[in-house]
Amino acid sequence: MISALALSACGGISSGTAEKSAEPLRAAEAKLPPDYSYVLTSSCGERALLGTYEIVVVQGRVVSGTRIDAPEILAVPPEYPAVAELLDSALGAGADAHVEFEADAAGLPARLTIDPDPNGIDDEECYRFSGITPGTRVPGRPSPG
Repeated sequence: MISALALSACGGISSGTAEKSAEPLRAAEAKLPPDYSYVLTSSCGERALLGTYEIVVVQGRVVSGTRIDAPEILAVPPEYPAVAELLDSALGAGADAHVEFEADAAGLPARLTIDPDPNGIDDEECYRFSGITPGTRVPGRPSPG
């Protein structure tokens, strides 16, 4: 197992147990604005949330989500997560879980992989975060300011 690396103010990578990754995860979570939109790409494991989605978060809660890589797929939409929810799931993944986390140059989340049982099969969760845009206008609401 790779030991955790320190997360600097300019981004970085952390790998190891959830406990060893806690400081970088919390630092990135603290940089998230209360209102933002982002693109989430979920690419591994056996679960409903696979694909690429545009998600809008207001006051830390998801208000909308749209699948953007294959909008023609007609399936029950998954519950769309706020970035903080995914970071919190890494923190609570358990003592044996393996967590890899990367922040971008601004210290915002860029990549997260959670393997709750390193000996298990298809239980991994792999996420890429992009386009985190603060103060996003939500359809149907007036723009701030």
